[in-house]
Amino acid sequence: MTVEQVPPAAPPDVETPQLSFVERNQISPVLFLLGSLFIVFVLYQLVGGTIALLVAGSKVTRENVLLHRILTISGQVLFILIPTLGLARLLSVRLSSLFPWRMPHLGETFFASLSLLLLQQVLQIYLFFQDRIPLPEKLSKFIQPFRDMMEQMVRILVTAENLPELAFVVLVVAVVPAIVEEVLFRGLIQTGFERVTNPWKAAIIAGTIFGAFHFNPFAVVPLVGLGLFFGFLRMRSKSIVIAMTVHFLNNVTAVVVAYFKMDEELILGAPKGGEANIPGVLSQLFLFLVLFVVAFISYLRTTSHLDERRGDERT
Repeated sequence: MTVEQVPPAAPPDVETPQLSFVERNQISPVLFLLGSLFIVFVLYQLVGGTIALLVAGSKVTRENVLLHRILTISGQVLFILIPTLGLARLLSVRLSSLFPWRMPHLGETFFASLSLLLLQQVLQIYLFFQDRIPLPEKLSKFIQPFRDMMEQMVRILVTAENLPELAFVVLVVAVVPAIVEEVLFRGLIQTGFERVTNPWKAAIIAGTIFGAFHFNPFAVVPLVGLGLFFGFLRMRSKSIVIAMTVHFLNNVTAVVVAYFKMDEELILGAPKGGEANIPGVLSQLFLFLVLFVVAFISYLRTTSHLDERRGDERT
């Protein structure tokens, strides 16, 4: 009696994971990210800056401010956003892995935003004291004109004289930068560095680069501080959305202050051009620090379920 041989079942098709350009070519992620920053820097600061200089000139005035705003928004989209998305595609085949898009709930957004507003006041008081650090006369004479020029340029760019202009200024100064810069720094850079180091270090690296990238030596500490804050929110929330939200809020407050001609310093006891009440300013610093800590702890509590979920994923 013959026994019919049953052919062995064919092995199930095993889907080969797709590899990104960086993975296929075994490129160091750190070198790729540093190279990406260099590319974006050259495109935006050098190429975009040269185009703006040739088209609109070096001085921003009320007569040419519209042209400068158009060039600013165009430069951010063409020389930061589009290259960043292209570079992200080379680093990962799934863009969602670099740009996590979880919509935060209301309480999370509220306490993150409140923390940002209080942190702004702390950083503003820091700048108040920084401005009072005495410098050698020769160095001060060299620095002050450059500083005055930067402050005047920013003031003109963010100042609007009517509601339609205000809407466009909000788009240029708050909406587009919040999206574009967060895609670059909290998306490509921070998430990219998370592949080679822990999330804390990645947030610190991205936040520090964020502060330096703005090329404002007079506000580098507040800018780095904001970058670290945005980076922590991105890490804690597992979403780039909350970082975009508070980044927008940070920028739009400058527009609102300029539009309503509020006191630029917003510090009680520190009248512009007058004698400062140092004890009063220090009292405000302490108050805002305490309120910031309270608001930030509230944010941590509203996002504790995300931290628990992160722990479950690791076990």
